[in-house]
Amino acid sequence: MSAGIANSSGTLTVGNGAQFWVYLSPQNDTSKMIQKWKVTFSQGDWNATISSDNPTEQIHTNGLSGIFNIQVELWSGSTNSWRQIPPQAGSNNEIGCNANCASMVGIVADSTNPMPGAINAHFWTTWDAFCSRG
Repeated sequence: MSAGIANSSGTLTVGNGAQFWVYLSPQNDTSKMIQKWKVTFSQGDWNATISSDNPTEQIHTNGLSGIFNIQVELWSGSTNSWRQIPPQAGSNNEIGCNANCASMVGIVADSTNPMPGAINAHFWTTWDAFCSRG
């Protein structure tokens, strides 16, 4: 199954392993408020990262499925370091994805006028957002 997806360079074709992408919400000018970010997906010895350097990247795991750990971070200019973004209510630092599906991590800015040094974002997960029938 192929589908057009937001924040993507084109289409998503699912199958033969879990796939992931990151969505930046338009709410609160997220792409302007959170300019440098990264999301790392891991399961066992496998890991991969999607970042603001290539925000439309799609990760394909080549045969993996199940529960993956995720770490969502933003670059803080005030502390000059990576800082972990907390999940919204209902999400946590895990995401599930079947081998015939694609799952998404969304990032949203909390405010267009954050306090200096604040972690001005939260993330959420959408498990098995797109799936093929096979």
